[in-house]
Amino acid sequence: MDYTHVLVIGPRIALLDVLRSRNIPFSVWRDKAAFSIEDAQSIITEPLWNTTARLKQTINSAFGSKKHTHVIAGTDAAVYPAAIARRVLGARLSQVSTALRCRDKLAMKEYLSDYGIPMTDFMAEASAGTAAEAFARLGSPLVRKQRKSSGGRGLQIIEQGQELVLRKDGRNILERYISAPEASIESFISGGIIRFVNTTRYLEKGHVNFVPSAFDDDLLKLIKDLNQRVIEALKISWGITHLEVYLAENGLLFGEIALRPPGGYIMNAMQHAYGFNPWQAFVAMELDEPFDFPDTVAAYSCVEVFHPGEGRVTSVQGEDIVRKHPATREFRLKVKPGDSISQRLSAGQDTGYLLHSCESADMRLELNRYFQTHFSIQVDRE
Repeated sequence: MDYTHVLVIGPRIALLDVLRSRNIPFSVWRDKAAFSIEDAQSIITEPLWNTTARLKQTINSAFGSKKHTHVIAGTDAAVYPAAIARRVLGARLSQVSTALRCRDKLAMKEYLSDYGIPMTDFMAEASAGTAAEAFARLGSPLVRKQRKSSGGRGLQIIEQGQELVLRKDGRNILERYISAPEASIESFISGGIIRFVNTTRYLEKGHVNFVPSAFDDDLLKLIKDLNQRVIEALKISWGITHLEVYLAENGLLFGEIALRPPGGYIMNAMQHAYGFNPWQAFVAMELDEPFDFPDTVAAYSCVEVFHPGEGRVTSVQGEDIVRKHPATREFRLKVKPGDSISQRLSAGQDTGYLLHSCESADMRLELNRYFQTHFSIQVDRE
């Protein structure tokens, strides 16, 4: 392509680094100034509006004077604005309906249930007549989720009918609670074909991710088959997807799918596990370019995400052990004694992380136990 100019909505540092390394000019729409971006062609810091009219107005005003060939969404909230921006700016097009379904949990599940995708029972909170009716249908406990959120933000597990005060604003979905292990599958897609997949085992949801999952072949096939069905039903033709699945005793249950790179440092873990840069691959999928994916696993990676809970940090133990261990690949600690830690409202909030890699799945499990025994962040919760 002779000319490429990318609009990034919901920027991620690693994504911008790839564009910089390739000397691809880019503009940015971010909803908050989380980090410095000094080399963007254009940049705005404004909310990612919920209405199509407001989105079009902002896109035309801020970016309409320059030609953009591609629009890349880096976060969940950016997926629908990106689909609108592609049409306004004449960039590479994606289906707006697909973007909406990948952003709105209710629309997603209503649509996919028509394709026979197995999932837990659900209902729009606004459609529930009474709390008793919701519990009669979904059982106890039930789960309340925000329709347009990610990382568990706003999630509530509600045990009793008197605890459920129904909200009629249309923002929430209610679901039957599932007690089962969870996993995810990440797919790189171009030309409507899945070019590469990774599966991630959630050893401790929100805290410990194993990449690759190292599930047995039968389970891997079931996960991949479910993933293929969902992607085909949603008509996703390019990009990266992150699909979460419950490993229930009676079979797999679809959780949700996101049309953007995963969080939880899974992208970092993929790089160490397979020996390629997944952010470069993501950009290639977005720009409709070929990419040489590996066909073997190079290592077994683990990411432990730290968040000891709300309180004041009294001590950090074992930091030197972690830093000096030969299996440690990445280690970041964001707190020190005396710092205050706020309540964790979503999986995206953490106080640091450890990424380690080794040559076998069994060794990875032992290493995870070793690090959890020798490293800790002590917190005073009073």
